[in-house]
Amino acid sequence: MKRFSAYRDHQVFSAPNEQLVVMLFETAIHRLQRAKDGMVSGHSGARVQWCEDLGRVRAIYIEMMNALDPTVAPELTRSLALTYSWVIGRLSDVGRGGNPDEVDGILRVTNTLLDAFRQANDAQSAEQ
Repeated sequence: MKRFSAYRDHQVFSAPNEQLVVMLFETAIHRLQRAKDGMVSGHSGARVQWCEDLGRVRAIYIEMMNALDPTVAPELTRSLALTYSWVIGRLSDVGRGGNPDEVDGILRVTNTLLDAFRQANDAQSAEQ
């Protein structure tokens, strides 16, 4: 486990910003699915885990929002800020209600964002 952790840390610290965004969205998707599965299971101990997972996803989106730079692309930044705000609000609602079906909308948005960032990275790589 220690070797995997060291490998993952190296991967994160050496990745360019564009790849870090993709990694964050992949992590968010993983945690959202795990939270949904925990909600579906209905086990009393699972609530702690899915609440933690939702909190981590919320933290990812807050960091993504804080990283937005409106001087680079004002319209895109505004659109992303609105999307991130919506997701953050929905995560709070899901955390209070614990309805696994409500996670689906957040997963769809997060998957769409992941696909868009992957495409942008691929296009940027092709230009270089």
